[in-house]
Amino acid sequence: MLKNVLILEDEKDIAQLYAKRLKDCGYASEIAFDGLEGLEKLKKFSPDLILLDLNMPKMGGLEFYQHICDSKGNPMFPVIVLTGRAELETLFREFHIEGFLVKPFAASRLLSEVEIIFNKQCWKKTDGSAKRVIIVDDEHEPTQKIYSVFSDAGYKTDIATSGISGIEKIMADPPDLAMVKLGLADLSGDMVILRLQQIAKTRKTRTMLYVRRDHDQSNIVMENMAKKSGVSRMLEYSDPAELITGAIQVFKKRDDDDYY
Repeated sequence: MLKNVLILEDEKDIAQLYAKRLKDCGYASEIAFDGLEGLEKLKKFSPDLILLDLNMPKMGGLEFYQHICDSKGNPMFPVIVLTGRAELETLFREFHIEGFLVKPFAASRLLSEVEIIFNKQCWKKTDGSAKRVIIVDDEHEPTQKIYSVFSDAGYKTDIATSGISGIEKIMADPPDLAMVKLGLADLSGDMVILRLQQIAKTRKTRTMLYVRRDHDQSNIVMENMAKKSGVSRMLEYSDPAELITGAIQVFKKRDDDDYY
């Protein structure tokens, strides 16, 4: 079913940009430019998610939030708070919100947060436990950012710092998804995946090959590597949040599909 998003944002250009990006991803949306208008929208529009800017005229985001909470103080709709005030995150985390984004942020980060909320089943197994993700990457700072994004999204996340150690760790305990950087120093990411395909225990392990957009690999080279190793999912990214979207797409495939 089509998911509905209510956007509360007093800057019209930004609100319309959010609406366009959501529409491009298959979501329906309504816009309110202040809290009072937002409450009026709720009389006719039942959202599956609310994007809530805090700094609005007439009625701000905090007051609006109080109006949509039940007698126990829990919001009646999932809420992502949007604000330029990073220091408010702790406060709102205690309010049981689903997400908190500090302005300015990339559109990809917002869409990733929306995807995570609408696809929570993607990071849980049938028994309710968190799915495991292993990140195979030899660059410390980018890896830590990816690790944080996946951990915050609810995945049980681990790291391997080389291709060889990645193969060993994945063989020892196959994860639900192995994310492998293309340009590893010891063994290229496509070769890591090819090796996993050749091992019975890891042949069906879901994998995703990724590379940063500022990497010197051209699209043609990447496509050739994909054909050579049988990789079916490759992703270029600039924001680690984009990798979450890729992972969700992998998990949403049928369980009997082959992942390479």
